[in-house]
Amino acid sequence: MSATNNLTRNFGGTGFAVNTSGDIITNYHVIEGADSVYVQNSNGESYKATAIYTNMDYDLAVLRITDSTFKHLSALPYTFKKTKADLGEDVITLGYPKDSVVIGKGYLSSFTGFENDSLAYQVAVPVNQGNSGSPLIDSYGNIIGIIKGKQTQVDGAAFATKSTYLIKALQDVPADSSGRKIIFNSKNTLMKMNREQQFKKLQNYVFMVKVYN
Repeated sequence: MSATNNLTRNFGGTGFAVNTSGDIITNYHVIEGADSVYVQNSNGESYKATAIYTNMDYDLAVLRITDSTFKHLSALPYTFKKTKADLGEDVITLGYPKDSVVIGKGYLSSFTGFENDSLAYQVAVPVNQGNSGSPLIDSYGNIIGIIKGKQTQVDGAAFATKSTYLIKALQDVPADSSGRKIIFNSKNTLMKMNREQQFKKLQNYVFMVKVYN
């Protein structure tokens, strides 16, 4: 576990694993302008991370854990949905609006985001600062989006970049030093679990993103 330096933490968000080797996806606006970034798991263990890919159009960033003390994760239990989600379907988020992970429940309320943004869904889920970068998950355990913000004038109106654009972005992430690209998990082990079981499994793959300047 790494110790942070003397820089001041000035923002935070959420990210989640896209593979077992320590690549974490979050929002670009979470890490924009950061001098250093750490990710913290649900056990309170923090690891230094570096941005290896950013996409301002999609508001996405991929962080790679560079800390030698990090151990690979177990096989990811979720997959990224490759098709459009269904209007009205139940969804959950897991994120870090505070120092422990918080679950939010709601439903998909629109196929477009803020000001008819076609890259995003609108969801009726309570979110707060720190939820940016949280996974949006359907009842089968598929990732259908990533929370990017909320409408301040309307309670419970949040927006999430669609999983189809997450997939496009992750396909553009450069290969690592061994020439390996991000390989998408193809096995969803959450499908037959109830929500409580899904949550227990998911929290091991969702990280607090701590930004320092």
